[in-house]
Amino acid sequence: MGILSRLFNMPSFNGATNALLVELALPELTEAQRSQLKGRAIDLFKAHRSSDGPPEAVLVELNQMPRIFQLNVLALAMKDLGHPLPLKKEKFQKITDPFDPNHADEYALRAVARRLKWHYGVEVWIAEESISFDSW
Repeated sequence: MGILSRLFNMPSFNGATNALLVELALPELTEAQRSQLKGRAIDLFKAHRSSDGPPEAVLVELNQMPRIFQLNVLALAMKDLGHPLPLKKEKFQKITDPFDPNHADEYALRAVARRLKWHYGVEVWIAEESISFDSW
């Protein structure tokens, strides 16, 4: 039990869980949900990066971020807006900084992906390219 409780409280595990859950949810989002999430993601980016620029400038920065960080911003946005997850028994993990480099830990991503496959039979991985919020 001690090993599992330590694993579930690791920032890398929490960020990896959130990122993979959002990756699963992306194809199921409606246009209205995407638009709503885009607005909330801009607000969260500004809050976490102390950015005072206009939304267009923030969007340019957000579009250039690695996908893992974009997914964690979207996880916070989805949680704030009450969007459901595609896996009903899962929930978003608590993270304080969606841009924490610990969230990009390969070992944690693999462990979470294996757990999701074992529990739900779904295979998921982080896509290579960054999300282009301009197309949302």
